[in-house]
Amino acid sequence: MRTIARRFAATLAALMVAGAAFAQSSTLAGRLVGHWSLASVAIGGQQPYGAAPQGSMFFDAAGHFSIIVASGGNAGSIAYFGEYKVDEATSVVNLHIDAGTRHSATGRDQRRIAALNGDQLTLTSDKSPHGLGTVTLIWQRAD
Repeated sequence: MRTIARRFAATLAALMVAGAAFAQSSTLAGRLVGHWSLASVAIGGQQPYGAAPQGSMFFDAAGHFSIIVASGGNAGSIAYFGEYKVDEATSVVNLHIDAGTRHSATGRDQRRIAALNGDQLTLTSDKSPHGLGTVTLIWQRAD
């Protein structure tokens, strides 16, 4: 058990160092790498996850991501993971969902327009999913 704990701690420390290094990158893909904490979620101007949603998002340098959003509102909590690609010219992040809590999303892509302002990342849908309105998530760098 201690060996597992040590390996986990070493891996976490390595990710934090890598995240800090990539945050200094000049590319959008490089600046995404690391740990992000959810600040807000708006869908069509509404806050279905409440006024203070909690969530965590990780991007690694190999093109993998994971997202967890715990609801404080009417929407159910959601978690998913997969692979991502960045189009540097258009600032578009394409999230390919390998699996998650909403099975209908498995195997699908989510296209998000990314805007970075210091340690704040805004991800916005470029079209309205299911007619609900534009999705805007604001994340704060946590590493």
